[in-house]
Amino acid sequence: METVNRKIILVALFMAFITTFLIYFYIKDASTKTQIVKEDKVRVFVASKDLAVKQKITEGDLRAEDIPAKLTNKKAIKDKKDIIGKMTRDAILEGEQILSDRLVSDDKTDLVYNVPEGKRALSININEQIAVSNLIRPGDYVDIIANFEKEEMEDKNDIIIYPRMTKTALENILVLALGQEQIIEKDDKTSQSAKTVTFALTPEEAERLVYVSEFATIRLALRSVGDNNTKKTQGVTRIDVTSERNSKVVPYSRRETGNQIQDTAKAK
Repeated sequence: METVNRKIILVALFMAFITTFLIYFYIKDASTKTQIVKEDKVRVFVASKDLAVKQKITEGDLRAEDIPAKLTNKKAIKDKKDIIGKMTRDAILEGEQILSDRLVSDDKTDLVYNVPEGKRALSININEQIAVSNLIRPGDYVDIIANFEKEEMEDKNDIIIYPRMTKTALENILVLALGQEQIIEKDDKTSQSAKTVTFALTPEEAERLVYVSEFATIRLALRSVGDNNTKKTQGVTRIDVTSERNSKVVPYSRRETGNQIQDTAKAK
């Protein structure tokens, strides 16, 4: 009987040892897995509040978060310096990871991000003569000169006559793009094939440009680097160029007496 009890005790001790051994390795394995999970995290930056489209990001707009690697977006930006000062391309909600494709790239290839604040982008058709022999480049400044034909308008009992005139309509206007190109290298032939030019204009300037492009012929005058001076001109008519030399005055009553006299009156 005593021998049987001794065997039972030995078996119990052995089983206790095995149980203790298994528990030890279970806890150790669990601790190792927990440690691995803790180490398998990545620090990213998320929006601390809702960010609007085209909003410049400041440090106060961000907060750092450590999240599991498997939940980290591949495009998440991990360096705060690569975010601060950039502009959002799309709206970003609070808590969203800041992704590289949600910010405007440094080259700013989208025209919308190159339009100065308060300005509008507006394009007109051009040819080699209009565009100063295709020597204009994005970033240049130009004056826009309009040439108006003679126009007559009736006002009650009067006829208002607007003579032919050449006038500088807009001054110191920034060129944003030629065709669809915003950056043209020195040897690039893109400017020679461009059919349009895009300007940065205030709303008032945009209205003037649309008017002269519809009702006048225009020329672009390239400004020198650093020349920001503007000068309001009165415009030029034929008499300003040739004075009254060789002009003839024909009384109005005689305009219908003969084609030759009528044509002479028109020549003035």
